[in-house]
This record gives sequence, structure tokens and C-alpha cells, in this order.
Amino acid sequence: MWKNYFKIALRNLRKQRAFSIVNIMGLSLGMAASLVILNYLNFERSYDTFHVNAERIYRVPMEITEKGGATQTFAFTYPPVATSMMKDFPEVENAVRWRGQGGPLQIGEQVYLEPGLLFFVDRSVFEVFSFPFAKGNAGTALKELNDVVLTETLAQKYFGGGEALGRTIRYRDEDFVVKAVLKDLPENSHIRFGILFNFDKYIQLVEADGGRIRDNWGWSDYYTYVLLKPGADVNTLRTKMPSFAERYKGEDMKATSYTMQFLLQPLKDIHLKSHYDYELQGNGNFKYLGFLAIAGFLILVIAWINYINLATARALDRSKEIGIRKVVGAIRQQLIRQFLVEALLVNLIAIVLGLLIFQLSLPYFSDLVGKKIPGLSLQNWTFWATLAGIFIAGSLLAGFYPAFVMSGFRPIQTLKSVALTETGKIGNNLLRKILVVGQFSAAIILVAVILGLYQQMQYMRNLDLGVNIDQTLVIQETMPRDSLGLLKVKSYLQELERYPDILNTSASTDIPGKEVGNSTTFWRKNTRNEKRCRTLGVDENFLDNYGLKIIAGRQFRENFASDAAQQNIILNETAARIIGFETPEAAIGQKVTYSDGDLNVVGVMKDYHQESLRNDYDPIVFYAASNFWQYYSLKVNTPNMQETLAKVESTWKSYFPGNPFQYVFLDEFYDQQYKVDRQFNAILWCFTLLAIVVACLGLLGLSAFILSKRAKEISIRKVLGANIGQIVSLVTSEYFRLILIAGVVALPLAYVLMQQWLKSYVFRIQVGWWFFVLPILGVVLIAGLTVGWQSIRAATANPVNSMRSE
Repeated sequence: MWKNYFKIALRNLRKQRAFSIVNIMGLSLGMAASLVILNYLNFERSYDTFHVNAERIYRVPMEITEKGGATQTFAFTYPPVATSMMKDFPEVENAVRWRGQGGPLQIGEQVYLEPGLLFFVDRSVFEVFSFPFAKGNAGTALKELNDVVLTETLAQKYFGGGEALGRTIRYRDEDFVVKAVLKDLPENSHIRFGILFNFDKYIQLVEADGGRIRDNWGWSDYYTYVLLKPGADVNTLRTKMPSFAERYKGEDMKATSYTMQFLLQPLKDIHLKSHYDYELQGNGNFKYLGFLAIAGFLILVIAWINYINLATARALDRSKEIGIRKVVGAIRQQLIRQFLVEALLVNLIAIVLGLLIFQLSLPYFSDLVGKKIPGLSLQNWTFWATLAGIFIAGSLLAGFYPAFVMSGFRPIQTLKSVALTETGKIGNNLLRKILVVGQFSAAIILVAVILGLYQQMQYMRNLDLGVNIDQTLVIQETMPRDSLGLLKVKSYLQELERYPDILNTSASTDIPGKEVGNSTTFWRKNTRNEKRCRTLGVDENFLDNYGLKIIAGRQFRENFASDAAQQNIILNETAARIIGFETPEAAIGQKVTYSDGDLNVVGVMKDYHQESLRNDYDPIVFYAASNFWQYYSLKVNTPNMQETLAKVESTWKSYFPGNPFQYVFLDEFYDQQYKVDRQFNAILWCFTLLAIVVACLGLLGLSAFILSKRAKEISIRKVLGANIGQIVSLVTSEYFRLILIAGVVALPLAYVLMQQWLKSYVFRIQVGWWFFVLPILGVVLIAGLTVGWQSIRAATANPVNSMRSE
């Protein structure tokens, strides 16, 4: 019996080739798109799950709320937090600190710079995390103070095909010995590193310079992770954290009028749900994934609606088949099984094609998101369970109408098409209209959201940042920080300024486009209302070089050496306001205090966008820095940037032989902050276009079928004098009305989605008339081209062919 069902289903697919192709292509594209999105969502949610103890690992971030100020969040905390939690809380089994560092590494005569990849970590790191070893083991790695651990990529980079274990790396004028090589980190790790040093060695280096680590509750620059004991209740531990903060920071909180809390953040939540200041890496965005999930669902819904629409459109043809089957003895259950088998067969073919399209498109999608996304995994039962769910749901939804509705028609009706039309069973196409409205509602939602994203991206690109980043070449410091190196830097910059293509130069500890790396607390003289501000060291040319505007007082350029010696500072508007000055002018000549003494305010600068428009203006304190710069900014004016860059690099090598030449173009560097936004925008563009293609495939098939049924009517109208325009208008007007109804349904939902997304930006667009007009116009145009093309064909056909007697 089932074999017969499949034979009949295959026969029907062959008989209606055009409709079968449209159905299968629409479903396969919809399923492929959904699989790509589902696979990407699964990958994003898999971050850090490869660690054996992932469920028991928590990061310890902190939040500080100053009196009368907003809460500030920090992904890192103080160095004694790890050791104190192990001592104070029986729930904590182990802890590890991560301290990022920079500076050149030397292997033989070659010098390397690995920004963002170098960390000092506690030797317990391999007891907490499960980073896999290629060579060596956790027992010997970082056992001695001068041990170092590399990843395979860096081991290959430094030592080629030779043995890395036992080799020497020189850093900070000391030799470190490679004791282990780790396999390259999985793509789904929020911690990215290339080289690890022993944290005890870092303590030794800091103490040798007169600093403190072990009991320093004021230096917050250490990422802290704790491993809880099996069975430990994290909620119980959370209730103890306020008293922990009070124990170690209570006196300071009372003295300086702020509150602090230490938090426990699950390791697996960090990538998608954490947006603290000073995150280790650019995290993902849980809200973006929600939008993609919605997009994937809408595309699948559009594909399913295509199938149902065509099934309802063909109901009249199939009704005669049903009538004959019933007359010869078929019962309703047999007809239901027959139609469900057809739906299963179509969905099975579609899902196989969808898997093939998914596999072929995965490399391109990986390039689009900038990550190596793994493909299907036979071990990933949740993925396959979801895939099976899509298959079953699609088959049931797509086969429901013909299986349960059409199988209930009475034979006397099904054998008389006129009667059917009069009774409304098939002639009344309300269901089909509802489905078309639903389909185009989904398409309009996607189009509206993508237009909103595009407008926000354009707004961010065109907004005046308050800082001039154009034609700026930035060189990163890679030489040792000593007095001789400083003299060479000054000579190097003076040499560059002799080049006609280089207008001027400046030096600083940070540059626009990145989070200012240092911060401390400040308060007005004779008060203790502390406010944390970013601190940025600049030379005498920095403000002019970047076009930053002083709105009260003066800048450093007038007397730089004196400003540096007297500890004079410039505040931006936000810093002046939160420290307590009512106006910028009121701050001039006043003293601001911090832990090392008093500072003199000589100027107030207009706020500018140091970071992306997602963030509000940070309070920044600028100080005159005569050394320890990290970045050298060159303003250039040349028609041949590559030639100028070659001159700058050759001059660098003559001054700093052996030190790597690291540079960025600042506009490109600044734009990297919007990389995730651009990727999401591009992804959504692709899937929106795909959704429109799938919708148009269904519309193409539906309109072709309806036009074939109205061929005689169109021919009669032509004979009676109707022109092409009238006929096209007759056919397309109904679709346009349905699209307008879809717009009324979809746009409020799209507006809510858009507003939710825009909340993640402090500086954002206002949704205007275009949001409500352009999506409908776009969909009307596309649908009009799809239906209009076939309408013109029908209108220009010879009436004689359609009016011949059957």
C-alpha cells in the first residue's frame, strides 16, 4: 500500500513538473537558509563548551557605582580577588588570573610583536581550562618562573619545522624557555592567546620595580576565573559576594562614596551575553542572533506557504481526482495518507537538496562572518533533532490542507467544478489570500529591518566624530622603552616631518578607535566624591593633529615641558561634568586629586567619539606625556600612499633595526569597531534577498496557475476590446491589495524589532517615513515584475488558442 502511495506521489510530481520544481526549489532554498542560520546559531552558542569543566567555570567581573553617577562595568578585577576567593569560599576549588601584556619578543636575531596574544597566567590555568597540548603537559608547563607556553601557530612561526621545546625566547631582557606547545585554540574560544608566561614571574617583575600585586586592591587590570567544586551552589556563593566586597573594599567605599559588587558570570555566557568594558575579545551579540533566528524562521515560513498556496491553487484539479477515488471505494484515511506521503516526499527531496546547498554555501558564509564555521556533525544530536523537527513540521504543515481538507470533499461536489465554486469549498480563496498576506508580511519585515540597519550604518559612517581621523598613518611602538629608545623616537619623528608628504606627527598612549587602556579615580580637591575616568597621555602635537577643540582654557602646546612637570591636565566635557564642575570655564585653574597627588586643570576639550557610536562619551583625562608612548600618528597628504608608506618604513628600519614595523591606517582601524555590524548587515541582506527570491518563486507558480485557469476569461476580454494594460491591471491589482494589507500587518512588528535593535546604540537614527513606505514599494515592485511578466504574456497570447473547444 505504501509503495503504491509513493508511486502515485512520484507520478503527480512528474505530471506537474513546473509546480514540482517551484515547490522543491522554494522549500530547498528555505531549508538551506534555515540550516545555515541554525548552524551559525549553534556555533555561536558553543563558545567555551570544549572545556571539560565549562559548567563549573565562572568569571569574576565587577561593577562600580559612584555617588550620583552611572554604574560602570569591568570585565577584570583586582589581583588579590582570585587568592582571596580561594581562601574565603569553600565552594571555590581553583582560580586563575590573566594579565595581558605587550612589547617585543626576540628569538635569535628576529624581533616579533604579538599584540593581544601575550598573557601572564597562574600555573593553575591548565587545571581550570582544558586547552589541549600538542607537546609537553600540564604538569611541566609553567612550573618554573621563566617557563613559557606557545600555541602551534606561534611555534611554527618562531622555530619553523624545528623542535620548539627547550628553545629560548627573550622578553623584557630575560630568557624564557619553551616548556609546552598547545594546539591552536578552537574557533569558539572567547579567550584568544598565543603565548603564556608564569604569573609568579610577573609578580617578581612588578615587585622589582617597586610595585605591589599580592595585596593590591586598587589596581584593577586582571581577568579572574574561578572553578567551583562539584556540586557547589553558585547562587549560594552569589549571596556571599556582597560581604566579600565589604570585607576588602568597605573602608574605601565609605571614604570615597561609591559602591562595588563582584559578580559571577558563567563561562558559557561570556561570548554572547557579556558587554562589560575591557572585554578580552570582541564578543558576539545575542540580540543579533535573535534577529537571525527570526529571519531563518520567516524564510522557512515563506517556503512552506509557497507549498500550501500552490496546493490550494491546484485544489480544483485534484478535487476531480479525489471524487473519482471516492467513487471507486477509497476512504478518507487512505486519501489523507496519500496527500501526506506526497508532502513528505517533496519535503524529503527539498531537505536533501537543502543540505547540499548548505554544504556548498558554508565556505562563503564562513568568509562572510570572518570565522571558520564547522559544518554538520553526526555527533551533534540537537542539530539533527532540529533538522528532523523542521522536516516533520514542514511535511505536516505543507500537507495539511490537501490531506485533511480536500479529502473531506463529497464526490458529487468534486465531480462538478461549477458546484464547487458555488458552494465556496474551493471557489472561495480566502485561505490562499491569508497565506499570501502572511508570506509578504514576512518579506516586508525583513526588508524594513534591513533598510533600518542600512540607515544606521550610513548614519555612523557620516556622523561628525569630533576628531579628524582622515589621512592618518599610525605606527605602533615595538622598541624597548628606555631613555635611548625615547631619544631615537624623537629623532625619528623629526626626520619624518622633513618629508613633504608628512604634514605633522604626534605621539600618544592610545588612539581613536580603541578603548582607552588606562583609567583611575579622580575627585575635586577637598572632596572625596570619586569618579573613574580614562587617562590618555599625549604629546604637544596630539590635539592639533587630531583637530580636537578646546572650549575653555588652553592646550598643552603652549608650554609642554612645564605642563608635564607641573602635572597639568585637560579634561573632556564629560570628565569635567562628572567630577563636579558646573561649566567648562569653572574647571579652569582648579585642582583635581588622584591617588598620587594633585593635578591642575588647564583646559577643557569638546567631547569626541573615541569609540563607536554604540558607546556614550567616556570621561577622559589627558595628561602631558613626555615618554612611554605607544602610538605615533602621522598626518599625510600624498597621491601615492604606498610610496610614502615605503619611505616611513625604511626610515623606521634605519632607526630601529630588528624591530618590526607595525602600522594601521586610522580610518580603517576605527571602522573595525563596526565589523560585527557590517557582517550582520551583510548576512541579513543575503537572507532577505533569499527570502524575496523564495517568495517570488511561489508567486510565480501561483500566478502561472491562476492565469492558466483564467486564460479563456482573458481571451474573451481581449475579444471584447480590453487592452494589455487593462488585463495586466486586472491580474495584478489583487496582489497589490494583498501586499498593502501585508504592510499594515508587518510594519508595526518591524518597527518594534527595529527599536529593540537601535537601543544598543547610544547615538542612533530616528525611524522616519522611509521605514513605512520603502519596504512596501520595494515588495510591490518585485511582486509586480514577477506577476506582471506573466500577465503580459497572457495578455499578448492569441485568444483563439485559449477559446478553442476542449
